[in-house]
Amino acid sequence: MLSMWSLIREDLKASVDQTRVFGAAFWVKVLGKLLITPQVQVVVLFRIGHAVAGTPLRPLAFVLRAWGLMISGAEIHPDAQIGPGMSLMHSSGVVIGGGVVAGKGLRMAQGATLGEPAGGGADANRGFPTLGDYVSLGAHAVVLGSRSLADGCVVGANSVVTRDVPELTVVVGAPAREVKTVTWVDVINRPSKD
Repeated sequence: MLSMWSLIREDLKASVDQTRVFGAAFWVKVLGKLLITPQVQVVVLFRIGHAVAGTPLRPLAFVLRAWGLMISGAEIHPDAQIGPGMSLMHSSGVVIGGGVVAGKGLRMAQGATLGEPAGGGADANRGFPTLGDYVSLGAHAVVLGSRSLADGCVVGANSVVTRDVPELTVVVGAPAREVKTVTWVDVINRPSKD
């Protein structure tokens, strides 16, 4: 289990393309992103909120969530469990529910939603999504309920995931359907934001 500071460090590193900026210039750019970029700031606020959510300071976690929403437009529940290297391409409209579990290297574009379906009843899809490592969600992608997105999968823009997605698979559409597979080289070498 990584410490809060280790998670923040990995998230900050994910905000800058490590193939184009090196050494001290890399860390100067990371610091600049932290100081002026809302999508980086909200991830840091989420990490701090997540760290205090299990303590008597839990109300502070929700203050930090509200602050993050105000500055970035993203609402990330402090109970979500997200691995290191989380990166929001653009934060406006991003929603991550409290029961979401995601591995390392999660990337989300604006308007992407991970959450629980609305309404009640005996729906078998109650619950929250579980995502593997290096999952990418395009702009306004929606994943609701107890869906599983395996390692390296990509959900295209405006897609609605209605069933589990296998490893290294690209899905698009509403409802989302498989259109191709990718390799780990494609996933690991995907361009970072800058």
